[in-house]
Amino acid sequence: MPRVLKLLRPIAIIAVAAVIAVVMVRNKPQIESRQVEVPLPIVDAQLIELRDVPVTVVAYGNVAARRQLDLAAQVGGRILWKADSFEPGEVVEAGTLLLRIDDTDYRLALAEARQSLTSARLALADAKALRQAARVDEAEATVAAAEARIARAERDLANTEISAPYRAVIDEQAVEEGQFITIGTRLGRILGADSAEIRLSIPPQDIAFIDAGRHDEVRVVSSDASVIGEWTGRVKRVEARLDAQTRVFSVVVEVDNPLDGERHGSPLRFGQFVRTEIFGGTVANSVVIPQAALHGDDDVFLFEDGKLVRRSVEVGRISDGGALVISGLSSGERVVSTRLDLMFEGMEVALRNG
Repeated sequence: MPRVLKLLRPIAIIAVAAVIAVVMVRNKPQIESRQVEVPLPIVDAQLIELRDVPVTVVAYGNVAARRQLDLAAQVGGRILWKADSFEPGEVVEAGTLLLRIDDTDYRLALAEARQSLTSARLALADAKALRQAARVDEAEATVAAAEARIARAERDLANTEISAPYRAVIDEQAVEEGQFITIGTRLGRILGADSAEIRLSIPPQDIAFIDAGRHDEVRVVSSDASVIGEWTGRVKRVEARLDAQTRVFSVVVEVDNPLDGERHGSPLRFGQFVRTEIFGGTVANSVVIPQAALHGDDDVFLFEDGKLVRRSVEVGRISDGGALVISGLSSGERVVSTRLDLMFEGMEVALRNG
């Protein structure tokens, strides 16, 4: 009997545990089920108002002289005199004498040429008086040669003085007083002070807004914080050639008398880096939206009745983070300017400000 009890005890424990487990399962609290609402993505939207949008093309470039000239010696000799103004950075007026070369030999050559001409004319007169036709022809040729030698001697003598052909800035001075030079010796370089050019690189999307035939004013502003100034120029020309590597057009802006501080307020110096603003007219019935609102090249999302609606538009240009839309939108529509990770046609969204 004790042995039977020992065998039944584990079975009884298991049975009691099973009864307790069944009771606990039947009496467990019921979990209340409820539907959780997922909040809608919140977006910003721009209210579209079509109007005439002014277009300003902004570009940067360096100021350069329209005319540059390398000075070279046309005669040889020793430099006897050099002007104090013949120094880099100096401004000289047209006709200013810069250098004088020793002209002794050239004066002598001119005197000898004149003497030869006098002798040739006397010989011609004698031949004509004696009615010697052969001598007349020879004497006439001798006179012509003497006259040519005089012209050359006068030209050489004039070339012993080197003057500025126009108002200019001395860019480089390559010789000094006392130096012996030969024909072709490089003397220096000058930059024309009457006009400056700024060569700009304009992308194809902006070239349509620039017309070289219009003489609209171009605003030129210094981009160097240490040089403050503002000048007025004009579009001189739009070059027809498209750069094969950068795919941009070259537009040249011209500024008259750039060094005239009274006219411009401050001189515009060659080599200066500047910002230009070219007014390109106005585009009717258009609007500027954030560039981030574009999906691909020409798609936007509109907010309509709480949902996204995809729309194709025509973009005229992209500049400074803004896209100029010239068709495809109407006043009163709302373009979504927020860029979500996932956006698709018919997606439900909510406006940030209702």
